[in-house]
Amino acid sequence: MIKSIRIMKVGDHGEVPGPEVFWMREFNSWVKLSFFSFLVNTDDGYLLINTGLPDDLYLRNKFLKEWAGERCRFSFKEEEKVENQLKQIGLSTDDISRVLITPVQDYTIGRINLFNNSKLFFSERGWFEDVVNPRQSPFLNRDIYLPRYVRENLFEDAWNRIELIKDGQLLDGLHVKWTGCHHRSSMSIIAEIKGKRICITDSAFVKRNLEENLPIGIAEDIYECIDAYAYLKDNCYTIIPAYDSENPTGELKVE
Repeated sequence: MIKSIRIMKVGDHGEVPGPEVFWMREFNSWVKLSFFSFLVNTDDGYLLINTGLPDDLYLRNKFLKEWAGERCRFSFKEEEKVENQLKQIGLSTDDISRVLITPVQDYTIGRINLFNNSKLFFSERGWFEDVVNPRQSPFLNRDIYLPRYVRENLFEDAWNRIELIKDGQLLDGLHVKWTGCHHRSSMSIIAEIKGKRICITDSAFVKRNLEENLPIGIAEDIYECIDAYAYLKDNCYTIIPAYDSENPTGELKVE
C-alpha cells in the first residue's frame, strides 16, 4: 500500500521554445520547464521515481546553446540534488529500496550511481530501444542523454540489480503503463492513495497538453501522446505532468 508521495524539484530547464512543448504551436513564445523526482513511501519501503541531473552539464548545455540559446540551459541548486533533499527528511540514498527510471535521459538518470542498494526498474521496451539499441540516436549524442559513467554503472556495478518491467502492477497500489510519446522508455506511473489514482507522466510536459489534448512538440509519436492523454483522463484522479514548473513540491495532499 502507498502511504505518501513527495514531489521534489531537482533542477530547471530554463525557458524552452514553445514548439518544444506544444506541437506545431507557440513559435514566438518560451515556456519554463523544471525537473522533478518523486519519492513514494510504501509498506514495502521507499521507491524513487527518477534521480535528477548529473553534476557535469557541459555537453548538455553546449548542445542546448547551439540549438536554442542560453535561456534553455539545464541547471540545479546544491540543495536540489536528490541526495540532499532526502537528507532534509532524514533519509539517505541507502534507504531507497527501488528506483524507477522514466524516461531514460540524463535528467532522470544522472545520479543513479548514488543508489547502490536499490533495485533499478526500467521499461523493458525502453531498455531495448533507448539503452542497448546499437544505432546512434539521430537526435542526440548518447554521451549526453546516457552519460558514459551511467552506462558503466548500469552495465557493471548495478547489472544484477536491474529489472525490466512491462505494463502492470509493480507494487501493491502502484502500476506502470508504457506510453511512449516522448521516448521509447516513457512510462506513466499510476499510484493509488486513499482510493484515488495519482498519475505521473512525461507524455505531457505541462497541464495545457492535457487540457487542450495538445501533443508535446518533442514527441517521437504524437498519436501515442493523444492515446496517453485519453487513458490518463479516463483512469486518473490527478495527473502530474513531469516537467510543469507549477507542480507543487513537498508531500502531495490527497483529500
